[in-house]
Amino acid sequence: MREKPTAKKAQAQAPTPKDASDPLEDFHQRLQQLAVDQAKKIIDLHLYQKALLSTLPVALLGTDRSGRIRTVNHAAEDILGCAAQEFMGRPLVELFGSRSDAADKIRQAMEEGAPFHMDAKRLQLASEHKIVGNFYFHPLRDDEQEICGILLTIEDVTYMHYLHSAFTRYVPPSVSEIIARDPQSLKLGGEEKELTVLFSDLVGFTSIAEKHSPREMVTLLSDYFSEMTAEVFAWEGTLKEYVGDELMAIFGAPIHQPDHAVRACRTALAMSRRLAQMRRTWPKRGRPALHARIGVNTGPMLVGNLGSPHRFSYGVVGDQVNLGSRLEGLNTAYRTEILVGETTAESVADDFRLREVDRVRVKGRQQSVAVYELLGDGEDPLDPDRRAAMECYAEALGQYRARRWEGAEALFRKAESIGDRTGPSAVMAERCRKFRENPPGDDWDGAYDHLKKK
Repeated sequence: MREKPTAKKAQAQAPTPKDASDPLEDFHQRLQQLAVDQAKKIIDLHLYQKALLSTLPVALLGTDRSGRIRTVNHAAEDILGCAAQEFMGRPLVELFGSRSDAADKIRQAMEEGAPFHMDAKRLQLASEHKIVGNFYFHPLRDDEQEICGILLTIEDVTYMHYLHSAFTRYVPPSVSEIIARDPQSLKLGGEEKELTVLFSDLVGFTSIAEKHSPREMVTLLSDYFSEMTAEVFAWEGTLKEYVGDELMAIFGAPIHQPDHAVRACRTALAMSRRLAQMRRTWPKRGRPALHARIGVNTGPMLVGNLGSPHRFSYGVVGDQVNLGSRLEGLNTAYRTEILVGETTAESVADDFRLREVDRVRVKGRQQSVAVYELLGDGEDPLDPDRRAAMECYAEALGQYRARRWEGAEALFRKAESIGDRTGPSAVMAERCRKFRENPPGDDWDGAYDHLKKK
């Protein structure tokens, strides 16, 4: 007969559960959890890196030890102009041609283990796709520091290079670089801004052209425009265009210049001085002594890319632009060299020597405007006779506007005799004589109508 187990024995024979506080078991559980966490991190990191590579705006191409392309990002397809499958698995050097500069840099990076770069390099790929970019060739190393491939990074600067190249013809290099870094500022369309325009035109160009062959005129104009454009660029103006013998420049755009009116006036005076130097040297070379008229005006204008998506044309339009052109032409009427508008004069009064010449109403405008002659820098010494003539002219202008024709004419003649022999004094004296014989109507507001464009 078998003996029944006692309670004490039954308890002793029951299986013993694992101790929850067993250090070894706890270690195993933590190790397992750590492996799971690390696996998640690796997966997340891989996904993150993949997402990052796909959104980077630069092309990334990675090779294996043999130099064959094994990894690319989406930007590479856009920048290189072909789908990834077209170059995956191919030697990286074949992408650029085995004899190209880029291929040489790839081989150097693989052989020497040193990074290389090429800045703003224009390359034509083997596919004939052209690109301007910054190229970085960086050797990759494994755990044993052996070279296991090349990482090529390409920063596409084709559009920036286009802008820079295009604008170096219109603005100084320092300005074109700023424009290239901010191409959005040149989007199609325009914005209204207060700017200053400068117009310059040669005096008697038709007569000059009749005495020279077309080839001689092209050479002459090329040299003349080179000299004048250098002065525009010296004050960071934007060259708008050459039309025949006329030059047009913009100040205050596309780069913001709070002192755009001052810059334009300094440019006008510098152009006048440069032209005076040319008159001393050109006749010795059988060239004509050139003279130019310059008009400067400040005001609100529409500025921007006023062309089309197919043709870039940066410029300005507006009533104040037209007035600037009219001021250039008025130099002929007043026998002056540089005339500036009323707003320009107000903006630069503390920096330059000016004199009010007249109040005019030009073709295409109902509103009259005061016209000023730009005589020089405010710090330049003034000849005593010249100063006396300017004071006499100002007094005569007051008499003229008060319709005191005889007194005004006498004062204009006096100004002409003491220091304004080739200026507007003679013009205004003759006008007073005509008004004395045939006075304007009672509605005359002191403005003279110039109804011709030139």
